[in-house]
Amino acid sequence: MFISVDGHNLHVALHGDEKAPVLVLLHSLGTSHDVWQEQVRVFSRSHYVICPDFRGHGLSDLSQSPVTIDALSSDVVAILTRLDVKDFHLAGISIGGLVAQCVAAALSDRVQTMTVFDSNIVSLAPQMWRDRASKIRADGLASIAGGVLARWMTPQAFDTNEGRGLATMLARMSSEGYAAGCDALAIADCRPHAPHLTMPVSVAVGEFDEATPPSANRALADAIAGAKFQIIPGAAHIPLFEQAEAVNTILAQSIRET
Repeated sequence: MFISVDGHNLHVALHGDEKAPVLVLLHSLGTSHDVWQEQVRVFSRSHYVICPDFRGHGLSDLSQSPVTIDALSSDVVAILTRLDVKDFHLAGISIGGLVAQCVAAALSDRVQTMTVFDSNIVSLAPQMWRDRASKIRADGLASIAGGVLARWMTPQAFDTNEGRGLATMLARMSSEGYAAGCDALAIADCRPHAPHLTMPVSVAVGEFDEATPPSANRALADAIAGAKFQIIPGAAHIPLFEQAEAVNTILAQSIRET
């Protein structure tokens, strides 16, 4: 479905029985709601799964104003309000993990559990993100696509159906949409939200993640009281396909913490 938020037409994929417990999944930079296909396939049997496309991603409009983590979070909150969602489980990967932290802080009385995959709590390399945004705006997203894909998955995954699918997601991504996400990551700082994350929290990261390495995810978990931390063996930055079974197990365990 499509929902208008702050002048933007935003796409939201809905799966499962709308009367079931709600699970909200927030995708990574350069992908879309489709990156969660293996999780939707499993969890839509027991949950009403809501997967928004961020501004400039998937079928959602490009942003008409500078993109920030707070702006993306406000979009998600507005979508959930429009859908009349009360209590829900929340998960996010990469930039979606940062947005999840912001949403969970704003709606701490409604978020039952939060699971963060391959993310961080504060920008790891502000100037790198600014430089990347400039390069993409000058030369197009294709100019950095090879390096991005090399971080998303291990070499063994490149020639799988899922690996080719990830490459297609990136190839169809708007250059400006990706660059705007880089702008948001350059200034991302969720540290003020950590004290408000009182729900059960799990943080997991791919063993070989170079984009948001285990140390950054450990720092995120350490900043949140009681948060659990796990490493996903054999995974890079986007384990949702490559190590789907492990991801699904972690997410199921997290949801049971309610």
